[in-house]
Amino acid sequence: MSDLDIPFARLVGVSDDVAPNEFLLSGQEHSLGRSALCDVVIPRHNISRLHARIVRAGPRYMLHDAGSANGTFVNGQMITAPHLLANRDGIGLGAAGEVVRFLDPDPTIVTTSRLRFDERTQTFLLGNQALNLPPNQFRLLSLLYRQTGNLCTREACAEAVWGRDYDPGMDAEALDKAVSGLRAALRRLDTGADKLLQTRRGMGYVLMLSSDAE
Repeated sequence: MSDLDIPFARLVGVSDDVAPNEFLLSGQEHSLGRSALCDVVIPRHNISRLHARIVRAGPRYMLHDAGSANGTFVNGQMITAPHLLANRDGIGLGAAGEVVRFLDPDPTIVTTSRLRFDERTQTFLLGNQALNLPPNQFRLLSLLYRQTGNLCTREACAEAVWGRDYDPGMDAEALDKAVSGLRAALRRLDTGADKLLQTRRGMGYVLMLSSDAE
């Protein structure tokens, strides 16, 4: 499916101070905040100048907090990692109350994603089953999930896992084992789910949240 075939989602303000009150998410990335430079502007004192971003990856939309002072919320819950938006999600900025609503014209595309992060329990879920991961695989998946749809280099993966620069001579085999272990954990809960974690040979890895990831 090409970008031209994908119907765009939109944000709708729930109060009159959201400008514009309806915004089509037709680009790759859009900003929300108090600054007039943001795509969606909400001039409230508890909202940061650049508060949050919505990033599009194919038919999916990920909500990212942009280091705001008072947090970003979805349906009343503060997010602590990028959040895969679903149709009619209520987004709060600076407080739990809904400021804008996310509306998806083709919600079936978004809900096919099998992997998600539960902020309340700090657990990755595949379908409705918890992924029980050792610390190194959890840190690796956390990086890949934050960068969904984007390449994570082997250097970035090693830094996420061990907190230091990548040493090919010392770390290559251990990193390969961490990736293989993560794929095995995904596969144990859902045959074929290991394909969500894709290798870019000689470069690194990409996590694709679509259920039809190749």
